[in-house]
Amino acid sequence: MEEERKQSNLNKELSKYRNRNKRTSDVFDDAYDNNNQNRPPCDDSHQCSKRTKREDPHFGSSFQMGPPSIKSESTDEHVTPNTFAPRILLINQQVNADHQQQPRREASIYHHLLRTPPSIKNNRVYLRRNNDEEYRGFDRFARVSDEIILRIFHHLPRHMMCTCALVCRRWARIVCDVSLWRRMDMGGRPLKVGILKILLERGVEVLRLNRSEVMGDFSSTVQGAPDPRRSPLSEERMYRLQLLDMSMANVKTSLVESMLKFCPNLKKISLENIPVTEQLLINLAVNSPYLEVLNLCMCVGTTAKGLECIFENCTNLTQLNIAWTYMSEEEIKTICQIMPSQMKALDISGNREKLSDQDVETLCQRCSYMQDLDLSDSTEITNLTIDNIAQHLKKLQKISFSRCYSLSPTYVSHLCELRDLKVINVFGMMRDTSLNVLEQNMKRYRVNKEPFSCIARPTPSNCKKIFMWNVSPRHGPCL
Repeated sequence: MEEERKQSNLNKELSKYRNRNKRTSDVFDDAYDNNNQNRPPCDDSHQCSKRTKREDPHFGSSFQMGPPSIKSESTDEHVTPNTFAPRILLINQQVNADHQQQPRREASIYHHLLRTPPSIKNNRVYLRRNNDEEYRGFDRFARVSDEIILRIFHHLPRHMMCTCALVCRRWARIVCDVSLWRRMDMGGRPLKVGILKILLERGVEVLRLNRSEVMGDFSSTVQGAPDPRRSPLSEERMYRLQLLDMSMANVKTSLVESMLKFCPNLKKISLENIPVTEQLLINLAVNSPYLEVLNLCMCVGTTAKGLECIFENCTNLTQLNIAWTYMSEEEIKTICQIMPSQMKALDISGNREKLSDQDVETLCQRCSYMQDLDLSDSTEITNLTIDNIAQHLKKLQKISFSRCYSLSPTYVSHLCELRDLKVINVFGMMRDTSLNVLEQNMKRYRVNKEPFSCIARPTPSNCKKIFMWNVSPRHGPCL
């Protein structure tokens, strides 16, 4: 009788519980009907329906979220069965639950809730991982124009341009703008294979390669005749180089020879202490008709035929440095006879016994507009050369007779007839006492103030800042 009474009381409590939690039970039924998505893994022996658990007399008298506990008759300990009550998860929790319970393809049901609409997708930054998109915030540069970004890039060092080009396609396109690569200073640095060609294709106008090492060969992508005046090549495929300084650079002659085929705008170039060939000089003459300044100091391989080709094609040439080129006596004589009349600065020093008074007289007669002349280390010229200079070169401003031992030091005073003369260099010709007497007699002149020649050289020896023909190779507008 007691057991029947307990059973009836238990049934009454269960009926009250069902009426009180009817709405909650409906929610659990819907969750179980949806393919049991929220059910955790369990053994098949313990799988049973939800209603069977509720009708179980040992289920418990109160509802609780989570595993219910029942009290056994033999002991006072609570026993937790292997079955679990279902839980309703949020969307952000459902992905983790599906990853543990169901295959990955079932989690794609909620992807349409996590994706960003296409209308604002262009203004946001995403990180792609396994074809999934994670929102990373707004892209502030998407609202900035290309002109402003280009202005910002102008204040960055050139070596950071390569890093900026890896950010996105838009930045890579802006980095290749011509205005960012107009002036480059690579002096004293090694250039790997193909770097020089890339710099020229970016539109460099001022390039400094002084004492740098250029590796590899120059592989040209332009086919056909290199002369821009007679070839169908467009100006966009030709290089915009105007000022080039390759003084004392470690570079192959073939590389320079191939590069000069595609520089139609070249105006000033320095190849000091670089071995040259006759073909290199011909390429320079044919493809660079606007050449104004040429420095071939200590360039072994310079020939009279190559210089003659330059004189014929480059009608704007006004400064030439052919000191210590070790040409023969016949070539020196030929050069003095074909020297263009518009020449204003000439350095023909270092010829020693090869340059004579007759050659200097021919040179003075042809180049009457000469302003700077260097005849140092010419041991065969005499006082007759001073008379020829004073007679023909009325606009002369600088003259150098250093180590010309056949000249009389006192005879230099005959140059006082030249009104525009300002600088006289006579290093190694007299002692200090005689030099002091000469300075007192010629007070309005600068005597022995410039030990090194600056003719056609990009950077004078007394210049503290790095300039190329008074132009900065680092920053500045287009030429």
